[in-house]
Amino acid sequence: MKNYKKIIMGILIFIIYLIVNIYISDFLNLFGFSKLPVFLKLIVSLLYDILILMTLIFIYLKKFIFDLKDFKKNFKYYINNYFKFFFLNIGLMMIANIIILSIIKIPITTNQKYVEALLMKYPIYAIISASIIAPITEEMIFRLNFRNIFKNNILFIIVSGLVFGLMHFTNAKSTLELLYIIPYSIPGFIFAYTLTKSDNIFVPISLHLMHNTLMIIVNFIIR
Repeated sequence: MKNYKKIIMGILIFIIYLIVNIYISDFLNLFGFSKLPVFLKLIVSLLYDILILMTLIFIYLKKFIFDLKDFKKNFKYYINNYFKFFFLNIGLMMIANIIILSIIKIPITTNQKYVEALLMKYPIYAIISASIIAPITEEMIFRLNFRNIFKNNILFIIVSGLVFGLMHFTNAKSTLELLYIIPYSIPGFIFAYTLTKSDNIFVPISLHLMHNTLMIIVNFIIR
């Protein structure tokens, strides 16, 4: 019965997360959000991101605190055993991107264009959101939450990775862009795999933090 409760809770949390993300702009616009100065929009958006993160931490507080203490206590062990997956992730993504680019000649997805534009115009907000808040929030949703739903390791890794990849295509303007679900899903697969092996959510969180931070640094360099 306890497992069924976790599964139902996990499904409900994900559905609510989807609905909130889809309709949050429409809801805020009812209170004049669209008419606010850009600076205030960024503040509201940041507060929204923090609220979602804190809500997830509250829901999984016991696991969050336990894993944090364990991660700090066994930091050297986790680094020695899981840091290599950061390089595996980057390598596989690069290979997948090169292959796809040679096929469809679309060098960048709509999601990536949006992220790069946000980073160039509002770097402080983008850095806080992408390098700190998003990795923790997304790992809580797509890894820790999905782990409660899917107990089978293989099923968990596949679903977690694919859904994580698909979430990056909400603004896609071409069906061909969907080929990029492969490189977008690779981190999801790898982060999910490390959670099954470590049973500590801070392992995929740390890998995700490093991944997003590297992507931001690369964007700054090439721009």
